[in-house]
Amino acid sequence: MAVTRSRHTAALYVRRLAARGTITLAEVRAMRVMLERYMTRPEFRADPSTSVEQVRERFDGGQVRGEWVERPGVGSRDSAVVLYVHGGGFVAGSPLSHRGLTSELSARTKRPVFSLDYRRAPEYVYPAAGDDVLRAYAWLLESGLSAQQIVVCGDSAGGHLALGLSPRAHRAGLPVPAGVVALSPVVDPTMELSGRWVASNSADLPDYFTDAGRALMAPNWKGVEAAHPELLLTNDDLSVMPPVLVQASDNELLAGDAKTYVDSLNAIGGNARLSLFHRKFHVFQAAHRVSRAASRALDEVAEFVESVSAAEGGA
Repeated sequence: MAVTRSRHTAALYVRRLAARGTITLAEVRAMRVMLERYMTRPEFRADPSTSVEQVRERFDGGQVRGEWVERPGVGSRDSAVVLYVHGGGFVAGSPLSHRGLTSELSARTKRPVFSLDYRRAPEYVYPAAGDDVLRAYAWLLESGLSAQQIVVCGDSAGGHLALGLSPRAHRAGLPVPAGVVALSPVVDPTMELSGRWVASNSADLPDYFTDAGRALMAPNWKGVEAAHPELLLTNDDLSVMPPVLVQASDNELLAGDAKTYVDSLNAIGGNARLSLFHRKFHVFQAAHRVSRAASRALDEVAEFVESVSAAEGGA
């Protein structure tokens, strides 16, 4: 009953957000609390054996914040790691809200996971979040890891940031990571891709979902042109991308984003794989404790991480 009430409340809020077209700072702060409470429910909670170490470190003119998440039996932090970038529409989400997922990723990949606590809108706007992801990646490289020992993973808005890291790293003169995993990624925060996909595929989603998504993410991109390559990821330099695994539900709002990105990367000779799961919710992988599909999805992620790390040269 509690889950049903939560979904009903969320649906009402989404409709109101779509109608208004803007989100207030007070609403963002309330959303952050609500998301953390929901994602720390028993079905999403991290395994009790999980080890967590907080990180706050000055680096390269800024700060790297986050947490190391490790399950028993994983390798050392100087051997191979996952850099995780949480979702939340660029305004919400945190390492805490996603600890259940990062804990399971650590167990499945047998790697320590560094879950990044990046700056969020509206207090900090573009390019702050992307700068933080790049800084964390450079920090991992500075620690002695090679790019081939790092796989970057993110969900939703974090998927956008994870996919956007490689071109940014290349422009900064850094090697790109061994691979990227994007779970239900945002590719176009203006929601134009999503709107076209919903309209052309008769998706069973109300039209106001795209309007709500646009309103949610708009604070981070205020003043940025819609065609900017760090906003619309298909306009970025895809030629530098390492192997990419994208997972999404076939009926979710961002299915079109996922397919468009993978098609765009493969069209120029890139190495991208799309796995669509039938009628699951957004970032369903978080429900690995109660969903066999989510468990299969995380197994696929672990297999991908192993395969790209074993490949000579990574990209």
